[in-house]
Amino acid sequence: MPTPALTSIVALIVVAAALWILNVYIPLAGNMKRIVNVVLVLILVGIVLWLINTYIPMAGSIKAILNIVVVIATCVGVLQAVGLWGEVVQGWNKLTSTITATIRDHKSDSVSREASSQPPPAQAPATPETAPR
Repeated sequence: MPTPALTSIVALIVVAAALWILNVYIPLAGNMKRIVNVVLVLILVGIVLWLINTYIPMAGSIKAILNIVVVIATCVGVLQAVGLWGEVVQGWNKLTSTITATIRDHKSDSVSREASSQPPPAQAPATPETAPR
């Protein structure tokens, strides 16, 4: 009975070979090839992450950080592969500029309210030098 690690390594080799054969020898339409590549790369990432989580001893917090980083990087890679990353970045920029403008407007409104709620500063009595002529 083969061990799970050996089975996973064989699976990695098979998926890597499938990726190589697909990209070198099999003619597919551009979109179909892209989708198959994304699926095969997701399988590779999943197997590698499982191997790391199972067989490499590390603290739980480091393992959690590693998993989060890999998931975020994989999501970014998939979005780039399907051509949606530019739209996500545009949406993020629009959201942050709207939030920044809202905060700026709120601060300017609160400053103007504070200024209007305070009585005007008392004027100094007129002296002969400052008296109007």
